[in-house]
Amino acid sequence: MGTPLKRGLRVEGVDKPVSELALGTAFYGLDDEEVWFRMLDEFVDAGGTVIDTARAYRGGDSEKLIGRWIEARRSRDDVVLVTKCGHGTDGTLPAENFAGMVAEELAQSLDCLRTDYVDLYMLHRDNAAIPVGEIMDCLNVELGRGRVRAIGASNWEYARVDEANEYVQRQGLRGFAAVSNNISLAAPTCPFYPGLVSVDADGERWHARTGTPLVSWSSQARGFFTGQYSADVPDGARGFAKRMLEVYGTEENQERLRRARELGEKKGGYSAVQVALSWVLHRPFPVVAIVGPHSREELSSCVEAAAMELTEAEARWLASGG
Repeated sequence: MGTPLKRGLRVEGVDKPVSELALGTAFYGLDDEEVWFRMLDEFVDAGGTVIDTARAYRGGDSEKLIGRWIEARRSRDDVVLVTKCGHGTDGTLPAENFAGMVAEELAQSLDCLRTDYVDLYMLHRDNAAIPVGEIMDCLNVELGRGRVRAIGASNWEYARVDEANEYVQRQGLRGFAAVSNNISLAAPTCPFYPGLVSVDADGERWHARTGTPLVSWSSQARGFFTGQYSADVPDGARGFAKRMLEVYGTEENQERLRRARELGEKKGGYSAVQVALSWVLHRPFPVVAIVGPHSREELSSCVEAAAMELTEAEARWLASGG
């Protein structure tokens, strides 16, 4: 698959190499075990180490499949497992019996993943009704028990992350080692689903200032750069296509798509999708980009994009959109 993925990023508390791409497994199911086993094998062969899942994915089947693969390949020491708890039925971190929820979901995740620890354990959502002290005290208990090696926040506003990290500094505890919010070359006009958080200009400055790694989901804007969701989509489009147009179908994003195509051609035939992924990886702060390939060809495309070089001027030009 060409140049192996870089593995130089560091996450505090994780004592393994962290690859620049993470393999997203939200759609992995036990009915296609052989397909996803091959994908996991090929990702590792390409230099990938980070595997991203969550308790909420496929009713736990994503974790179960990864656990089977880890056991079959005896690969636990070679991969960085990321899983998440607390999605909530309404997409909000459950406030009732928070500590009990974490303990229960973590136990379930460890059982499914067939391991005794998670490398990076994240809260899938936030809930401003829960004091950050209650949250951080609970997560630090699990750090102390060794069941998780590092903790992170997914879909958290940066003011809340700051509040949480200020609390742990006062208490002598450990804070969030990573944040998992969305960033992509296509800027969303609104959250795709309730409770999702994207990185704006202030968020980019926060990551640059703190050096906190961003584990970015929807790094390729849910397929926007394939060109399927352009102005040519019928006005009466429904479902996913309609939502894609609502969230990403701005003139500014269409211009970014055009520029990604143009630059990809100039650089030797890269696709707009590859250029968009390269743009994410060239942010001026540490980034692990989650990708969700469905085939070997799509995985190869992601790996090739990671090897693509962009200058600062090219990255600025892509994102200017004007």
